[in-house]
Amino acid sequence: MITLRLLFAGLLALSAAQAYAATVLTEQNLSALEAALPKLARIQQDDVSSLHNVRLQRHCDWPRHAREVRAQQQGQSYLAEVDNILAEHQLTPPLFIELTAKGSWPLLQTLQPALAITRQTIPFLPQTQRQQAQQLLAQTDNMYQVVQPCLTEADKVALRQHQQRLINLASRLPGSILPAAADVVATPE
Repeated sequence: MITLRLLFAGLLALSAAQAYAATVLTEQNLSALEAALPKLARIQQDDVSSLHNVRLQRHCDWPRHAREVRAQQQGQSYLAEVDNILAEHQLTPPLFIELTAKGSWPLLQTLQPALAITRQTIPFLPQTQRQQAQQLLAQTDNMYQVVQPCLTEADKVALRQHQQRLINLASRLPGSILPAAADVVATPE
């Protein structure tokens, strides 16, 4: 009986490890992203606000996402610098896009209650704040709709395992809606 339990526990651990290995949200990739972020944040971007206009299409083809984002940022002089930093940390543009998009999921989940309140208050905001709120809502809605269907079971396991780390990382991404010093505490679903 004990042998069967050990065998069953071993199979569960093995299947969990195999599921985890099938995700880009690995320790190695997250460490590479953490190492690259300070350098990416120091890049003098032509127009930082242009990052708020980047929209991902609704598909899970990450190389295509990388091409589409690059096309949206065409002519920006900092793209070569981004490519060099990603290469230095063994990250490709498609891996970076997938890693940051999926890695933003815990933050997107955490922000949903606040975004619901923002939706309700939009009619009462002054014009400038209303436009900013609508832009924020459009951006987060887009990310939510893009990322959710692309999450595999292995991604979900990794997201639970690295939830707080990913929230902290997301707050440090260029173009983040949170201040870099944000200490957002996530609650399990």
